[in-house]
Amino acid sequence: RHCRHPLVMFLHGWPESWYSWRHQLSALQHQKRYVGCAPDMRGYGLTDAPKDVESYNIHTLCKDVIEIARALGYDKFIIVGHDF
Repeated sequence: RHCRHPLVMFLHGWPESWYSWRHQLSALQHQKRYVGCAPDMRGYGLTDAPKDVESYNIHTLCKDVIEIARALGYDKFIIVGHDF
């Protein structure tokens, strides 16, 4: 499926949530050249929070992000991230 504007995925780190990207999402929306998405990462907000630490390895977290992008109709996307 072809999407008109590129997807930008804003990924937060500990101890943030999607809300930390609200200003960037607003700016992106006004530009009308990109689609912004700032999901809560696994274990944050209302997401699943598995007790098994292996559920938070980098491969699993990457798979989560890829699946979100695919659910939005994208195979390629831009990542913006931060962590403390």
